[in-house]
Amino acid sequence: MPAIAFRIARASAFACLLVFTNLTAAGIDSSHATQVAAAANPNIAAPDQPGPFNVGVTVFSATMSGGRTTLVQVFYPTAQPVDCAMRYRINYLAGFYEVQSPLCARSNALAYPGVFPLVVHDHGGPGPGADFQRVAQIPLHETMASHGFVTAVALHSADPVVRVRDLTLVVDALLARNAASGDPLAGSIDPDRIGISGISAGAAAAIGAAGGIEASGVPADPRIKAMVVYEPGLEYPLDGASRIAIPYLIMGGSQSRYGLAIPALFAETVLALPRIYVLNPSATHLSYWTGMCAEIDQTREAGLLADPALPEPLTNRIATNPPAARAYDLWNMGQTLFALFGPGAGSGRNFCDRVGVDSIRSLDANPQDGFTDSPPFLPTDTVTLNPVIPNEILVPQITLHTVAFWKTFLEGDHRYMPYLTPGYARSHRLEAVVFKID
Repeated sequence: MPAIAFRIARASAFACLLVFTNLTAAGIDSSHATQVAAAANPNIAAPDQPGPFNVGVTVFSATMSGGRTTLVQVFYPTAQPVDCAMRYRINYLAGFYEVQSPLCARSNALAYPGVFPLVVHDHGGPGPGADFQRVAQIPLHETMASHGFVTAVALHSADPVVRVRDLTLVVDALLARNAASGDPLAGSIDPDRIGISGISAGAAAAIGAAGGIEASGVPADPRIKAMVVYEPGLEYPLDGASRIAIPYLIMGGSQSRYGLAIPALFAETVLALPRIYVLNPSATHLSYWTGMCAEIDQTREAGLLADPALPEPLTNRIATNPPAARAYDLWNMGQTLFALFGPGAGSGRNFCDRVGVDSIRSLDANPQDGFTDSPPFLPTDTVTLNPVIPNEILVPQITLHTVAFWKTFLEGDHRYMPYLTPGYARSHRLEAVVFKID
């Protein structure tokens, strides 16, 4: 049996048990649980809400392994005024599209005076990073910046080992900016508080950076003090992951092979203390793409504004209209990339249930209830067999656990630890169960 198939098979029975335990222990029934509640501690900023800082953003080019040049998108705290007209401009097909900043970030703002932890995040996808990967997690990454974290995303290589090597170079590039007089990031990063993060293939790279890849001669980066990953790809060797000796948070569902492989990783990393596993049983692989639904809604609308006569962009791919094509690609991604992801990947059409509600061509007509009509919304389909937790419920939970983890284990503010406990998930009826090993 191939190693990957064996890993999934070994984890599957445990994962099924965890799902059953989750549904019972967390009080989850057939209806969706309520959204994340207000702060457990009124004296700190709630981790699922914007923090006390405004958000600055900047983009620069950096040289990676083999001389490859890549773009690095950075989100960081600033004291400069918000800019609600700011848009992220993304190159796509033969044109571009734009995405709004959730927290009205200001481009090239000066970083807030003081030093902050640095988190380097590797995006998903096994191929070379595309421009849209810079903004895939903007709801999460802008919120992290508002809580006092400098967060960087570099477009990664198609080579899994090179990705791991490059994460160290991304850290080097940020620290160089930190030391450069006149740079917007000058003096803003604490080199002793560096975290690593990733989703899917990028999560596999983060695991490699934290544990090293002995067979490829890649050592663990000793500067990394904590890690957060979402449904890691299966490129990492378990023996390398077993050398991880830093606190980490891992989040995943039970619908994809990537989520089903998490229990084996969690069991193998015995040196990593504490380690926290948040299981969201009805989540799919792409559910952890926190910016997907807003991006679909905005690009569909932009496509229609450019050409009101377009056939429905979510069900017709119009390559000559980049925003409309982007909406289609995200709405149908799990089906389009089924050969790559397998079942349980999910698509926007499975969990983005408010797309087109406030539109020049509304998708909320039959019935008019504040939700996307079905079709085009599909709670299940041929590649996503079980109903998926809606984006509007899962994203606040992802944000809560992620920010609370970074606050606790990278910033060192242990007042956030209660958010990371099984009891908090149960008492607030989150669609999650938390496993924590100290």
